[in-house]
Amino acid sequence: MNEKENTKKLPTWREFQSMLIVKAMKDRSFHQELLANPKAVVEREMGKLKEGAKLPATMEVKVIEQPANALYLVLPAAQASELSHEALSAVTGGFINQSNDRNNSDIIIFQ
Repeated sequence: MNEKENTKKLPTWREFQSMLIVKAMKDRSFHQELLANPKAVVEREMGKLKEGAKLPATMEVKVIEQPANALYLVLPAAQASELSHEALSAVTGGFINQSNDRNNSDIIIFQ
């Protein structure tokens, strides 16, 4: 792996999620595969960004289609608010950007 690949900026979870959604909207077969086998597809797409990237074995991935007449709000588990930054990092497979900029406090994956 060359130095340029090592310094490549990886997306935040929100950016990665948006990339998956856009791809699913443009590619019907990807859309179907993402619904049928979400964890494998997410890991495959992660692997395209960073070789060897994997989700924790215990991590469950769910993908659902949101109908036009519904609005979904996903709340974290109650205990998630009590997790330390290190524990949350371990769960997400990344780290938390702890800058003072609230707009940049997304979870960064892969690192």
